[in-house]
Amino acid sequence: MPPSASPPPAAPDDLGAFVRTSLVDLVTERIRTAIFSGAYLPGRKLIVRELSEALGVSHTPVKDALNRLISEGLVEAFPNRSMVVRRFTTHDLIESLAVRLMSELFFAPEIVRGAAADPALVADLDAALADMLAAIGRPGGIDYQAWVEAETRFHRRYMAVCDNGALIGLYNGLDSNRFTYFAFLGNAETPLTRDILDKNLTEHRAIIAALSARDAQGFRRAVAAHLVRACEDYAVDAAAVERIAQVRRLAEANLGEPVAIPGGDADH
Repeated sequence: MPPSASPPPAAPDDLGAFVRTSLVDLVTERIRTAIFSGAYLPGRKLIVRELSEALGVSHTPVKDALNRLISEGLVEAFPNRSMVVRRFTTHDLIESLAVRLMSELFFAPEIVRGAAADPALVADLDAALADMLAAIGRPGGIDYQAWVEAETRFHRRYMAVCDNGALIGLYNGLDSNRFTYFAFLGNAETPLTRDILDKNLTEHRAIIAALSARDAQGFRRAVAAHLVRACEDYAVDAAAVERIAQVRRLAEANLGEPVAIPGGDADH
């Protein structure tokens, strides 16, 4: 029997396409990092020519990168063909956090039941928390993008055990972790402070402890403290203060007790 025929030689790689793709990836990451760091603040107009000159590349990869960032929701395009860093408003944020809070409080028994049925859940939350710690301990400074990604993964992981596709779609669509980050950046013109990030870590540990103990009311207390305290970081005007008071009232009506924020005033 004749030996098997050798396969035909592979076509040469399209190195030009590879280089173009890699360059777009690099430009996208550079602009994304500038947005997360506050170098490009919410509302800033992004001009292709200026970005091309600053990054030392042609217009084409910059345009492709901006289109990617539009699809990610970090950049907005307007009819006059201008592109700006997206604004995340305080009003929209507080409404989003209220919807998220009610989802987590209402589904607390299901989340705790899911934690009991899914032995990997707490380990996965611990891993996400470890990534959050690593993000704020980088030698070159805080990696805010890594923080937001790890925190998003943390909360979506325990909501996934609810086994309710409509809820999970709504919850994930809120994108509240990224929303809170950029709303703060837009208000303060600086990223979240280390003090706020440390409070977040404490609150995430309380959530893990409640799920480890299969304690539904403890879980409710932990998420209420976490989200009401998060809202209070956005008390920028009278309208926001009123909205936040409403969120606290709703949380306390569901809890059946005051929201106790570590280091805060539970008696408001």
